Amino acid sequence: MRNIFGRPLHIAAAAALLMQIGNATAAVIESTFDSSAEGWVISGDATSGLPTFLATGGNPGGHIEADDSVSGGIWYFQAPTKFLGDLSGAYGELLQFDLRQSGSGSQISRDDVILNGGGLQLTRDTLANPLPVGEWVSYSVRLDESEAWMNGGAAATAADLLFVLSSLDRLRIRGEYINGADTGRLDNVSVSVVPIPAAIYFLGSGLLGLLASRRRG
Repeated sequence: MRNIFGRPLHIAAAAALLMQIGNATAAVIESTFDSSAEGWVISGDATSGLPTFLATGGNPGGHIEADDSVSGGIWYFQAPTKFLGDLSGAYGELLQFDLRQSGSGSQISRDDVILNGGGLQLTRDTLANPLPVGEWVSYSVRLDESEAWMNGGAAATAADLLFVLSSLDRLRIRGEYINGADTGRLDNVSVSVVPIPAAIYFLGSGLLGLLASRRRG
């Protein structure tokens, strides 16, 4: 069956679906720390479970920081609720953040970003600690399988990323980079989430029906 433009209906439906997805406006979830710590907490061996908010010294404006308790282990900045839940629309987008550390000696390498959702944990080592000391370093981590995300000892797949992002319940960014006492600082965390309107789901269902019907025919 063909439409009035002479194109098969399943191709027209696919084109319409892609057009709607392409026109969807991304919502940006962010923490700039210009007036508060915005609900971020600390996990791991820092001296406090809550970061210290500083109104100046950020990149620019305010930022948050925490001190290592030097008790063994690694501490992380942990994101508040607004960064959690169904973030499937963030698949393929960038998680961005700025880091600064207090020293350069005895640098250690660990997982820099950890995502948890649906009972699964995915990790990403950026392979670049925030250096030189005293300067803000910007990071952009893509939330898809094109980056070196790990699921245990194996490379994470697209299905792994989508599964975790669809029910994200924990997001952590490493704040400790020295084997010894140190202070880690965080600023400008953001991620874009592209909403999928209900109309697209209906159109997608219709497209699948058309394709199935075509195969049966």
